[in-house]
Amino acid sequence: MPLDRLGPDDGTAVGAVVDARQVCVHDGPDRLHLALTAEEQPVSVALWRNLGGFPRHAPYRSTGVEPMLGRVFDLAEAGPDDAARVPASGEVRWRLTLSTACPCP
Repeated sequence: MPLDRLGPDDGTAVGAVVDARQVCVHDGPDRLHLALTAEEQPVSVALWRNLGGFPRHAPYRSTGVEPMLGRVFDLAEAGPDDAARVPASGEVRWRLTLSTACPCP
């Protein structure tokens, strides 16, 4: 979908967190499957739409579907097990797999 279909820049930015390890994005006949794994970490997928509302110092226009470690945009809103944690090793490994073969209908 062309970004102009979302309307004019109105200074807003909104997002949602999908509490899932994988999603399928459908755009007409095209499909994109995103699958995220991170051992012993909460993962999710962020969906967002920005019509010039972010960041305040240099706003731009965009839409996004992106993997997340954790389940919240703001750590101040995190409940138990919502935030990723760096283990004593100081290292977290994660894998993002992208495919046009969606197992979703």
